[in-house]
Amino acid sequence: MNIIPVKITDASILTLFSEHDDFMIDYLGDDRKYYTRYSEKEKLERVWGVYDGDILAGCIAYRTKADGVGEVKRMFVRKEHRGKGISKELLKTVEGYAKEKGCHTLFLDTRITLEPAVSIYRAFGFSIVFQQGLYIQMEKKI
Repeated sequence: MNIIPVKITDASILTLFSEHDDFMIDYLGDDRKYYTRYSEKEKLERVWGVYDGDILAGCIAYRTKADGVGEVKRMFVRKEHRGKGISKELLKTVEGYAKEKGCHTLFLDTRITLEPAVSIYRAFGFSIVFQQGLYIQMEKKI
């Protein structure tokens, strides 16, 4: 497993973002109307890809939310690569980058129904700080 920074405009990352969007839209069912597909409006600062040999297995992105607060975005691991600890390594990568940038808090938003993701985030030290319906915000002090 090799995690490396990737250009946000890289075709392989954009393909992976599209797979992530398709997965989320399918997963959300009737709630898909609340989901927004990737666009440049997200203003991602940094993206990392995780490679299993030559195969892009997953990704994670980062952007600044506020002074001292970083935001985890677009974490996704392809189905055939799940269960190998990749998400934890991706989160460690973002946390290290956030610390380098002087952040004291990492933030993310997700849905409470995405139980595998919520479990990973909790195990990594995130806690729910806001919930409205199925939407949750989580944060971690770093």
